[in-house]
Amino acid sequence: MATAAGDGGAHAAIADDLPAPPKRSFALSPGVVVDPGADCLYLMNPRGGIDAVALDSGRLLWSTPQGGKPLAVADDRLASQGEPAHGALSLPILFLNARQGRIESRAELPMPAGLMPPNIDDRLTTSSTVEARFETDGLLIAWRVTERQMSGLPRPMIVREHAGGALIDLHTNRVTTLDAAQAEARMRAATPPAPPRLAGSEGVYFAPQRVGQIFVSVKLGPASAEQPATLKRWSATDGAPLPDIELGSGYVDSAISADHALFLVVSRASKSGASDRWSIYAVDTGRRVAELRLGNAARPFFVWHSILIYVASPESRPAATGSVEEPLRLRGLDMKTGTELWKRALRNTSYTGSYPPHP
Repeated sequence: MATAAGDGGAHAAIADDLPAPPKRSFALSPGVVVDPGADCLYLMNPRGGIDAVALDSGRLLWSTPQGGKPLAVADDRLASQGEPAHGALSLPILFLNARQGRIESRAELPMPAGLMPPNIDDRLTTSSTVEARFETDGLLIAWRVTERQMSGLPRPMIVREHAGGALIDLHTNRVTTLDAAQAEARMRAATPPAPPRLAGSEGVYFAPQRVGQIFVSVKLGPASAEQPATLKRWSATDGAPLPDIELGSGYVDSAISADHALFLVVSRASKSGASDRWSIYAVDTGRRVAELRLGNAARPFFVWHSILIYVASPESRPAATGSVEEPLRLRGLDMKTGTELWKRALRNTSYTGSYPPHP
């Protein structure tokens, strides 16, 4: 692996033969949809609109103040979750021209009586999720709203969940509503079942996760030995174990890439904790393809050619004039040099307001 030291101490090592870049569209994180066929991604900007951004440079391709939250893209059509009007009883789904950002049509999903539609931003007492996938017979939508009854009195919080879905005809925008079980079944129908048993999966750090034709997990050694870790893999066909990959010591966190091609392991690079070591492995071969030094824990990520693109958490970093507040953002990092190629601020939909005082 070739090594390099980039700006800001982001040291990098990268293999000469990286895996091929993804070909199918996928969601990197809520509100960020990657479109490999167009060499771009779509994100929610902090002002409430949608931006289309080039993957290689972060260059702005187009921007619209409308559109809300990108959900899925196919055949130059971007589906997004619209902002419901005040007092609305339906969830708006907008269809944009993915090359120009122009809204071409919309559909309204009716909500159960007495329930407000999913909102893009979390609130003190409610949070929502909306998933979407283009299928041969339309756009499949699955939504969930979680309501929390909070009180300053010492009593258990009451949590209620509501869920449902719909199938939208792409020719007529006709909406066929689905109940929660129907929406869940259709949304998960493309996921093959797990084999009956994964040999040697006892005592792993997290439940084995399916990545294409392979299941993966991590097994940790004793903390007294500086937390050594092993990447465990199994065939998704019959559950047979595949060769283990030793990950070294100092395990902190791990993540599967959004396109399900790579496995990221974050470990302590030094006792000072100034930066972590990001080691990236190809899931199918177990081969390490890149290693970098970064200060963020494992985040949603993927690799586009030799560019690491990931979601960076809000943070405060020192500067000559005191400190600089960095918002939630996407970063594009050149893994050959360790330098930042581009960054884009993201709309932070987490609730950041106050909470009732505890008695």
